[in-house]
Amino acid sequence: MLRAFHILVVLLLWASTAYRVVVLVRRPSRTFGNAALCLALFFLALGFTVGLPPLYQRIPWLAEGASLVRLVQHGVIVVSLFWLHVFVAHSGGRSVRGTVVRALTACAALVSMIVLFLLADPGDNAEDFVGAYANAPFVTEYLLVYLGYMAYVLVDVFRLTRQFAGSAAEGPMRLALRLWSIASLVGFVYAAHKAAYALAARLDLPPPWQEGPVSTSTGGIVLVLFLVGLTAYRWGPQIEQYRTYRVLRPLWRACYDVMPGVALMPPDVRVPIDLRLYRCVIEILDGRLALRAYWDTRIADQRGEAAALAAALEAKARDEPVEAGPVSLPALDVAGLTALAREFRTLSAAGPPARARG
Repeated sequence: MLRAFHILVVLLLWASTAYRVVVLVRRPSRTFGNAALCLALFFLALGFTVGLPPLYQRIPWLAEGASLVRLVQHGVIVVSLFWLHVFVAHSGGRSVRGTVVRALTACAALVSMIVLFLLADPGDNAEDFVGAYANAPFVTEYLLVYLGYMAYVLVDVFRLTRQFAGSAAEGPMRLALRLWSIASLVGFVYAAHKAAYALAARLDLPPPWQEGPVSTSTGGIVLVLFLVGLTAYRWGPQIEQYRTYRVLRPLWRACYDVMPGVALMPPDVRVPIDLRLYRCVIEILDGRLALRAYWDTRIADQRGEAAALAAALEAKARDEPVEAGPVSLPALDVAGLTALAREFRTLSAAGPPARARG
């Protein structure tokens, strides 16, 4: 089960990497940020791929010293974390000096890990590396350096994404940043759990549960949250557009039933949601202007525009224009039109206004 989950994560990571490379090619104006993210995903996918036993067991120099695959995997993940850190900091407009400090920190962690791993010289058990060697000399220190760097990056990513989420103007971007904040927090739990397990094993106080399944599960949750957050700015706007469209649809339908000519194309034509929403807004506004001859300003003044619109639609259906309709109507943006549609739906559920009943 865990092996299948591992393979699924690897496939998802490579698919995300390929997607981001396509974005990088299509948007050269944002090269550095996109390049940093592509590198973070590439090295993360590479690290998880190297950790697959069916793969590393077929690489001679890794198969001869199987535990060496953990140094390779952990080193590649450190590089991935560095680029992730750079991407988040760059997205928030942080200085180049901070990038240099982050690079030096990552290099220090990598050098320390290599030295400690060579001093430890663990055996060939790569499947349960922590459980098998955590109590061996220098292995716990090696793990603490690796996990300490991971915790440092994730804590800073959590801080930065929380800070950026508060100032993000767009809902999908706020959602993406909050998902990354949650992922960073779960990732910190992953690192803390793994470090605590290694220390407990070093002190001959191993916990009663296996380390591997817990780490794999929490690590998978982190990756899923990061990847969902990474794509939220793409599908998030579509969800918002669909929700707005669902609110506007009853008002559009009421206008179309009375004035079929407002439709730019037949209602049953399937188009993308952004174009569907655009058509819906334009056609409602056109229909609203076409109702000026039937618009009772007294109803608008006394009961609001939604009631006046409902009465105008009823009057248009009976072909009973008012004596002095307004020359123009107040301008509405999408937010105002959405509020109008909600009020109109409430009035429609309660029945037509008294003036419109005749």
